[in-house]
Amino acid sequence: MTKRVVTVWHIGAWNRNFGDWALAYQMHRLLNEQAALRDLHLDFYLVDGQLTHFHSRLVDQMCEEADLVILGGGGCLFHRPEDRSRSGWMFNISLEDLDRITPPIVVYSIGYNRFPYDPNEFPPITAVHLSHLQERAALFSARNTGTRTVMVEKFGLRPETIEVVPDPGIYLFDRPVDVPSRRHGAPVIAVNLAGDRPSFRYPAPAEDNQHLFFGVIKSALHRCASDLGAQVMLLPHLVGVDTDFFAQFADGFPRGSIFSAHEELPFLYPPPGRIMYPHVPFFTNLFRQAEVVLGMRGHSGILSFGAGTKFISLGEHRKLGYFAGDVGLPSEYAIQSIDQSDGAADLVFDKIHGCLEDETYAALLGPALDRQHAILRAFNERVLDVAEENERDR
Repeated sequence: MTKRVVTVWHIGAWNRNFGDWALAYQMHRLLNEQAALRDLHLDFYLVDGQLTHFHSRLVDQMCEEADLVILGGGGCLFHRPEDRSRSGWMFNISLEDLDRITPPIVVYSIGYNRFPYDPNEFPPITAVHLSHLQERAALFSARNTGTRTVMVEKFGLRPETIEVVPDPGIYLFDRPVDVPSRRHGAPVIAVNLAGDRPSFRYPAPAEDNQHLFFGVIKSALHRCASDLGAQVMLLPHLVGVDTDFFAQFADGFPRGSIFSAHEELPFLYPPPGRIMYPHVPFFTNLFRQAEVVLGMRGHSGILSFGAGTKFISLGEHRKLGYFAGDVGLPSEYAIQSIDQSDGAADLVFDKIHGCLEDETYAALLGPALDRQHAILRAFNERVLDVAEENERDR
């Protein structure tokens, strides 16, 4: 039987961050897996919301071509003054043009993404815009309970129509990939260190505190290599931003005990501005090849969870805690502020070692992932209901 095709304009952050490409890849495959049971196929047209000005002619095109508009997921709720967004957040569209969108809109698992030391407040238009979008959307969802709370308390949205739906990055459609330097039999500790926006991630003096933070993490990992025979795998999300410091970070480790995915598998990391979509299943497979992942980015936790791999959050970004709280990850391993005492690296080592040995943590991952998968699939059925209802109305 010929499948009916639904054209979806998918608006998100399709730029240079592997985590956002991963959520798109996995969302598309899961939705189409479920859609096939209805003899439907979703054809996705990707629009980078962060870099796109939704002018009136573009909105005309969207209305002519799209059967459904999906906004999200990812950390869409951020404000950068340099973007000059008319909405004050990622979706740079005026209220007037938002009202002109005729296909149904699904707001899919978006997250609050303000950094802990970011001095830029959201402008007043953001609350107005989000409230208007909530009224216009057929479905409206946040990726965690923390974001939902912020939407209600900070932006004044109505709580009864905000669903909490996990980031689709948790549903891995990965494929095995060989890593030349990986020593089979040695525990692998994967590390995602974020090199961007230090002034937003650390208190002043930000560069000094970033250097301190990286230094303590390095010392603890060096001890993991020396005392536990572990291998350290740097797992960058952004070329340049997350990779430029690797040589300095790796200096002094025992021979063969540290490597970076961007050097081992350079074909996975095209230059900024290139499409990363086809590389996603191999990138996400790296999360299965680790015993534990330490990460500063939200998707380092989300993809670890999807792979059934233990995760330790690094840094003070609240989205890490929001995610861990919703899926039930233990909080005692989180590594936040690092003091300047001589014993800081030993405390971090103890957390990593304890996490590696924690069989209770390993046992909770499977059932927790099953619960989140069920929520995600149930929401997808409602997305497909919206698509089919719109098809009947045409």
